[in-house]
Amino acid sequence: MKKHDEEDQLWFNNLMKEDLTRFDAAHAPEVPEQHRFEELVYAHVQDTKRKLWRELLLFWLLACFIFGVMLWIIDRNWIWFAIIQAVTTAGGIGYASYALARGRHREWKS
Repeated sequence: MKKHDEEDQLWFNNLMKEDLTRFDAAHAPEVPEQHRFEELVYAHVQDTKRKLWRELLLFWLLACFIFGVMLWIIDRNWIWFAIIQAVTTAGGIGYASYALARGRHREWKS
């Protein structure tokens, strides 16, 4: 047999409402002050800046190393330089075409 909604509400009010109200009052969430949010944002910005500078430094060091190796190869042997350049160019074109085709495939799916 099905109870009426009013009976259920009365049962809830009589047995559970007081306890739940007391529980809610005891466990009310604490909202932090605005300066704590500002500190969090400032710390995140500083951390992001550090990471970006580190990545930029790594990029430039790697670029200088690659440029130096390529200059050394040019100085030693023109044929090897041409072979390395051709392989690198073919790899770059292959990767770009693969990435472009993959991107177009995704567009068609949606």
